[in-house]
Amino acid sequence: MNKTRILIISIVVCLLIGGGILMWSARQSGHPLGKLIGGTTLDKNELSSIKHITDDNFEVEVVEASKSQPILIDFYADWCFPCRMLDPILEELAKDMRGKAIIGRVNTDKNLIARKFGITKIPAIFIIRDGEVKGSFFGVVPKETMAKALADYGS
Repeated sequence: MNKTRILIISIVVCLLIGGGILMWSARQSGHPLGKLIGGTTLDKNELSSIKHITDDNFEVEVVEASKSQPILIDFYADWCFPCRMLDPILEELAKDMRGKAIIGRVNTDKNLIARKFGITKIPAIFIIRDGEVKGSFFGVVPKETMAKALADYGS
């Protein structure tokens, strides 16, 4: 009886520890499950000022929109560490430029439009105005540099 009780307690403890690790991991990664367990994380698209550009909406969201204001497009991938370093910079730039310019992102793993731009390294940032590429940057770029480029093209 004593060995059975110890075995049951051990199994329960292992399950609790494993469950705790899974919940912590979900909360840290921003997984929607993290919200269910009381986490304060948000989905990447939630409350973001950055437009998510795809092959399907590129013509309208970039080409057509660039006729009225400059567009900054960041070509990125989820696995790219420098791309993730750029996330908070782009988020801040998008808030600062609201109404003056559009900040967008294209996931190169999921969209073929990157091929049209000849993307061979990421992060790759393009400034588009009137349907044409007016400038480009590669790597992690300071917010001020991107803001100046947007200002030069009419923001």
